[in-house]
Amino acid sequence: MSPSLPLTPRLALILAAGLALTACDPKTPKPADTPAKPPSAEPGPPKAEDAPVDGGAEQEASEPLPPSPTPPVQPDTPPPPSPATFDHGPAGALPTGQGSGYLDRTVWSANLCWPLKEAGFANSQVYGPGGGMGPAGKPSQCDSSNYSLPWRDNFCEARSRSNPLCGSGTGHQGQDIRPATCKKNEHWAVAAEAGTITDIGTYTVTLVAKAAPHFTYRYLHMQMSTLAVKEGDKVVAGQNLGKASNDFGGAPTTIHLHFEMRAGVAGLTTDGRPVALQTFLPPYLSLAEAYQRKLNGGTCS
Repeated sequence: MSPSLPLTPRLALILAAGLALTACDPKTPKPADTPAKPPSAEPGPPKAEDAPVDGGAEQEASEPLPPSPTPPVQPDTPPPPSPATFDHGPAGALPTGQGSGYLDRTVWSANLCWPLKEAGFANSQVYGPGGGMGPAGKPSQCDSSNYSLPWRDNFCEARSRSNPLCGSGTGHQGQDIRPATCKKNEHWAVAAEAGTITDIGTYTVTLVAKAAPHFTYRYLHMQMSTLAVKEGDKVVAGQNLGKASNDFGGAPTTIHLHFEMRAGVAGLTTDGRPVALQTFLPPYLSLAEAYQRKLNGGTCS
C-alpha cells in the first residue's frame, strides 16, 4: 500500500489555559448491543455457541475531559514517512454498511510509539467475526480474518458516541487493534509517549503526553486487575501499561485494545476542518507510521 502523507504546517495553534486534571472514564458501560452471552475468551476454532458482543461504548458527550498539563507550543514539522512495507487500507475507507469514515490525511503524532509491545491488527471489533455486528456464520472472535492483513481504519465507524469530526457528529472515537494473537491477558500495551497517567477508570487508562502538543491517549479494555501503572505515575514512551484483554466493566467485549487520541491544542486538520481542544483525532495514519517504524527496527524513546 502507498504510505500515508506527512503532517503539513497548516496546524494553527491556540494557547490552552492551564486546567485542573479531571477524570474521564465512563463508570457504567453502555454497549450499543447487549450480548446474549460473552464470547469465548481463549483462542480456538469457531464455535456455534460463541455469541457476538459490542464493545462500542466509549466517551459520553457529558463526561469531563482531561486538559493539557501546560500551555502548548508549536510542534516541530514531522519528518516524511518511511515507505510502507505492510498491507493497510487507506484512511477513512470503511466497508459499506459500517458508517462513513473520515478521510483525514493528518499524521497527528509523528513520533508515536506503537502502543503494543508486539504486532497487532487494526480492524473493527464490532463488525468483525465475534462482534455485535459481525458476519453471519463466523461467530468466533478468533477467526483468522481478525488476525490478518490488511489493516482497516474504523474511526467514525457507526456508533452513537459524540465525535465532531465525523460527518454525522457521532461515531467510533478511536481505533480498535487486535493483539498479536487471540489470547487475553498476554500481550502488553505500552505508553505511546512519555507523560503522566492522569486517570484509571473501570476499563480505561488515560495518558497525557509531556511534550507539546500534549496529546491525550486513552486505552480501553486492558486487564485492569494487573495494570503496571497507577494514577499519577510518570511513564516513558514504550513503558508497559497493562495487557490487552476484554475488560468492559461488566459483560466482556472482544479481546482488543481500543486506542484514542485527543487534541492537546486547537487548530485545523489538513483539509481545513476545525479542531477544538480535546477533539477526538483520527489515530489511524499515526499508528500506521508508528508500526512501520517498529518494522524498520526503530525503538521508542
